Amino acid sequence: MAKRRKIKKSAILVAAIILFFVVYFISFTVSSKVSDKSSESTVNLKTQQEDNRSLLKQLSSKEKIYLSDDVVSDVRIEEEILDELRYSFEDVSKIRTPETYNPTYNGYSDDGLKFSTDLNVIRIYTVNSEEYYKIPVSSKEEFKNILNKAIYTSFDFVKQYKSWKEVKITYKDTTKNLSKWKYDDLANTMAAKRVVGKVQPERSKERSKYNFIIDIKAENYEVKIETMGEDYVKITSKELSSYYEVHTALYNYIKDDVLKLNN
Repeated sequence: MAKRRKIKKSAILVAAIILFFVVYFISFTVSSKVSDKSSESTVNLKTQQEDNRSLLKQLSSKEKIYLSDDVVSDVRIEEEILDELRYSFEDVSKIRTPETYNPTYNGYSDDGLKFSTDLNVIRIYTVNSEEYYKIPVSSKEEFKNILNKAIYTSFDFVKQYKSWKEVKITYKDTTKNLSKWKYDDLANTMAAKRVVGKVQPERSKERSKYNFIIDIKAENYEVKIETMGEDYVKITSKELSSYYEVHTALYNYIKDDVLKLNN
């Protein structure tokens, strides 16, 4: 009996030691994670506090910016058009708070920096501060075109088929009205790779056997999409245009499923 008691005591002692180290290890791991998160938050806060650049400089450095007007909301600006917007900021000059200000465009970055404009003045602001910049009269029309181009020739925007009211597809002298129940099928084939210049798409159009025009009438805007061979499209709206390299699904869907030219 004495030996059994000694064995039990030894086993209990070993189990207690193991349990102690397990608990210690778990506590150490949890504590380390909490400490890391705390340190990370401190670093992020410190980084934010140390960004003493002007709000204009901060906005110019953002990679993701979303834009709205009185018709549409939250359209992400394509990278190439975002470069045009950054370039236009070079012409503005800082001013005091204007007496009257009624913005027609509003935007924000992915980390919460906001801005707006009435095409005379740009307001850039956060919770704690704001800055105003005057747009030169000579640059107003160009600035407006950049904003409209960013919204209305955005590939992701024009493919939002729930706002479509009428869609016509034209090939040479043939025009076909697309049935509303096929709007989502058409939209699902619209997949852009990137914004491109006009030279390569125009050359592709000249070489292509088939080229199609898609005219879309939506609730508050109209847009024309021209296929330029299999790999490119030109989007035109409000007399502004952008060229995109695209996947071939759109071209093939119109040729094979809508117009059935392969038959």
